[in-house]
Amino acid sequence: MHRITKSHLNSFSKSHGLSHLEESVQFEHFVNYSVLSARLANSYELEDVTTGSGDDGMDGVAVIVDEELIVSDEDAKSVFSSTRKNHDVEVIFIQSKRSETFDLGDFLKFKESILRFINADNYESNDTAQKNARSIFDIVISNVPKIRDGKPNITIRYVTTGIYKKPDALEKAKGDFILQLNELGYFHEIEIDFLGRDEVTNLWVNTYSTVSAELPMFSNAALPKIHGIDEAYLAVVKAKDLVDNLLLNEDGNLRTHVFEENVRAFLGLDNPVNKSITDTLCETDQATRFPVLNNGITIVSPDVRVQGSVLHLDNFQIVNGCQTSNVLFECREKLNDSIMVNLKIVETSNEDVFSDLVRATNSQSKVEETQFLSLRPVVKRVEDYFNTFDGQDGRIYFERRDRQYVGRDIPAIRVFNVNVAAKAVASMFLGRPDLAYRYPKRMYEQLGEQIFSDDTKESVFYAACLTLYRLHLLVASADIPQNVRKHKWHIIALVGAIVAGKTVPNINSRHIEAYCKKIIDKFTKHGRSVVEAFQQAVDILQSTENLTDDRLKRQAITSEMLDKVS
Repeated sequence: MHRITKSHLNSFSKSHGLSHLEESVQFEHFVNYSVLSARLANSYELEDVTTGSGDDGMDGVAVIVDEELIVSDEDAKSVFSSTRKNHDVEVIFIQSKRSETFDLGDFLKFKESILRFINADNYESNDTAQKNARSIFDIVISNVPKIRDGKPNITIRYVTTGIYKKPDALEKAKGDFILQLNELGYFHEIEIDFLGRDEVTNLWVNTYSTVSAELPMFSNAALPKIHGIDEAYLAVVKAKDLVDNLLLNEDGNLRTHVFEENVRAFLGLDNPVNKSITDTLCETDQATRFPVLNNGITIVSPDVRVQGSVLHLDNFQIVNGCQTSNVLFECREKLNDSIMVNLKIVETSNEDVFSDLVRATNSQSKVEETQFLSLRPVVKRVEDYFNTFDGQDGRIYFERRDRQYVGRDIPAIRVFNVNVAAKAVASMFLGRPDLAYRYPKRMYEQLGEQIFSDDTKESVFYAACLTLYRLHLLVASADIPQNVRKHKWHIIALVGAIVAGKTVPNINSRHIEAYCKKIIDKFTKHGRSVVEAFQQAVDILQSTENLTDDRLKRQAITSEMLDKVS
């Protein structure tokens, strides 16, 4: 392995608590993370996309719907139960090899694994990730009338640490594979690529680098001083420049993560409002009126600089105008220099102001209240609570906003975003690790209001995340078996009962504070008693009969495990 690649791999493994794994397995996680992060708008668990020892020729598999990883067939059914009829669906397959060669035999084995996944009537696999992805794929195929262009897209990546020089044999094999996939008729767009060390390094670096952009402006005006906001501008820019400079990444795909704070995901071109925007762009006379017919886009950044007629942005996010931005991206071939768009640019590093902007600028049309859960007052209090432990051995960080800690040299294993924290609370304090494990959409539907209620105690978030952090460290140090990490939600539910008792007070009661204190006191520092508590939980887990993926998705197994806590 090239020294540069090795250094990046070590950095990734250390940051994510994976140094204990064999190098080949580290590399599989590294590649999966690097390839998928650019295509997903939300956080995800590597265990859900990385195959294990039972795989038959693929190292990563993911089914993505509307830039979100689908982790269960039920979540897939939930997505397609909506009235929307133009979901964007992409199925991704990844094979990773540490070798510096691109081996034809390995590629053909990878190809056969993919064809079995797609074609087999009675698909069988010894790998949980593959079986789970196939069940989701089956739901996708049964809902093709609700998918854009009537079929999903497929992306295939074969990755090594070498340099791809397009050898004839592999190029022919690639061409033959594309022909086979076309003949099968399951996919609209087919993309197969061989990635070497430079390509995968660039993907990895992009996962932690600050996003910077420069945008020429047709005109701009500074707004008067506003409380809590460093600077603010109104600007008119060419729509084509906006797409090319802000919305496109290096691969020519949409920068999905710049919409992270925008609670309204893209509703598709068939949505009445978006169809109207599209019609405006396609009609010559109407297109020039775009800046007076459209409300424009609001961009927030902690670092805004205006030099002459050029706007400089770092780590920016679009907090309003998701629909407009996506339509412009979809219609980018129709854009010309006469089509302008209005921008509102706000510079602030204040997370409270950031949240206020998200809520205020997305309140003009109907937005489901569950989409605002991460903006609830309790989330700000939780962040403040985490920060009171600054300087302690078990220091962990609560990430209110995606990429909040980018560039601050904080290991990923210490950072817990809102979604992971919610899963941890649901598992440890609400007794639903089954929902955290495979049914996150149902978890938010059933428990979201309770978890993010204004009177929920901040300590429950900290205690749950601290326990999860200790679990990851113990796996990394091999104090407990590394294969139990995929059962983390059930383990932290057991550990909470072992340390503080099986009777869990309401998460908004004063009694929960004392319950959480027992957990926090136990896990703030590493020690023998910490290992013993987790080992007891692992013993209970491993003593549970028929520990299948299907059983872990059901609530009954949690009760069965908790009954074994003495």
